[in-house]
Order: sequence, then C-alpha cells, then structure tokens
Amino acid sequence: MRICYTSDLHGSERHYRQLTDLVRAARPDLLILGGDLFPDGPPEDPAPAQVAFVRESFLPLARGWRRELPSLRVACILGNHDWAESERFLTGRPDEPVTLLAPGRSWKMGGVHFLGYPCSPPAPFWAKEFERLDQPGDPLPAEGGVVYTNGAPRRVSAAEHFLAHPTIQAELAALKPPAAPWIFVCHAPPHDTRLDRLPNLDAPIGSKAVRAFIERHKPLCALHGHVHESPTVTGAYADEVGGALCVNPGQDPQRLFAALFDTADPRGTLRHTVLGA
Repeated sequence: MRICYTSDLHGSERHYRQLTDLVRAARPDLLILGGDLFPDGPPEDPAPAQVAFVRESFLPLARGWRRELPSLRVACILGNHDWAESERFLTGRPDEPVTLLAPGRSWKMGGVHFLGYPCSPPAPFWAKEFERLDQPGDPLPAEGGVVYTNGAPRRVSAAEHFLAHPTIQAELAALKPPAAPWIFVCHAPPHDTRLDRLPNLDAPIGSKAVRAFIERHKPLCALHGHVHESPTVTGAYADEVGGALCVNPGQDPQRLFAALFDTADPRGTLRHTVLGA
C-alpha cells in the first residue's frame, strides 16, 4: 500500500495547492495528514473560523482528491494548533472523504491498522487543548493559554489546564495498540532523535512518553510532525526507535515537505519529496 504523509500545513493555501499536485503525481493509496492542519483563527474567537476552514476549504479539497483518484483514502490526526471544535466537527461524518484517527480506536486499511494520537508536550503557543504534560512530575510551563468552554474561548493558567488532564504518558498507557502490522500517527516526535531538534536549542524537545510507547509496542513505523525545522537541523527526516522506523518530514514555509513509502517495505521505499532518499 502506497502512503503519502505530510504534516503541519497550518491552513496554508500554498501547501495545500502543492499537496494537490503531489497527490496527482504520486497517486498514493492513502494520504495521511499528521496534525496542525488548519489556521489558528483570530485571537478573539479562533475555533469557529478554524471550523469554517475545515468545512469550506479542507473538506472540499479532500472531495476533489477523491474525485480525481476514487481509490484514494485520506486519514488525519489533529495537532496542538488545532481546536477540539474541529475534532468534533470531523468526528462521526461517514459521508466525508476524511477519516479522523482517534486515540480510542484503530482504523484498518490494506491489512494495516492505524492508531492516532494528537497531543504534544507544552509549547509556547496560545492554543492548549491538545497540549499535555509529558510525564508525571514534569514542571508546569510559565504561561497558560486558551481553551474552549461552552463554545467560547477562555484563558487558563498553566496549572488550571495541565493539572486538569492526564499526562501524555498516562493517555498513551490507556491505549491498546492494534494487531500487527500497525502504524502509529502521533503529532509529537519521540524524544532525543533526529526528528525533534530546533536550530536555536541544544536540547531535544520531543516526547519521552511517545518514545517509550514506541519502544514498548514496536509499530511497523511511526509518523510525526510538530517540529518543522528538525530535518533541516539534523539532515535527517527518519530515525529508528526500538526497532521502529520513525518519520518526521518537517515543513518549510515555501515548499511542501512530505514523505512517500510502501507498507510492504517502509525502509526500502521511503523517500522525501524535497530531501530525497
């Protein structure tokens, strides 16, 4: 099964246009989108604007991909810049061409199971609904951010938000990995790999909980995003964790970064649309 994977499009018209060109050229069986797919929205009330983008731009694009390639399937997770209102909008829409990979259940295509997880450790951005502390005992970040309550945005302190939710470690521990072969689609990259580096920091910023989950459960491969610059910083968009192939294609402001591979031989067929093999 031929897979095209990209992440962190942030509602960019340029990137979605380039993605349409890539889908036409590569003709994958499955397109997977790894979170941070939509624009943040305006500060005064961001979620309705993001949902409008999903309804008026994203889903019509996906319908167009399916019209050109009727056999194409599209699956996605959300990320820390996406809002739970968008998750609710995408959930339970069997007539739409996009499958939302939810943590509580796996999805199967072509003999392969897929499990998604959207949350990432605290980041210096305002949207907090898909952010969690990574592990028990981790320090709270200095700043809080914005969540939605009863359909309206609300500012929350770091303690109010992060202490009200389980850690990433706890949420992953509650997941039941599907039968092999399976692919983990997780917005946050694993800690201390070639996939979680920023140009202005010496320390890795990936999730230790995600790394431990991959090491323990050994998916066929794991697909990540979140840290756009990492492939440029490290010179690599793939790494090995516990014997599992992990991929973060990164993202570029001008050119779409994406990865292509076949599930029959992920390592042997993996290539990057810009960086090559």
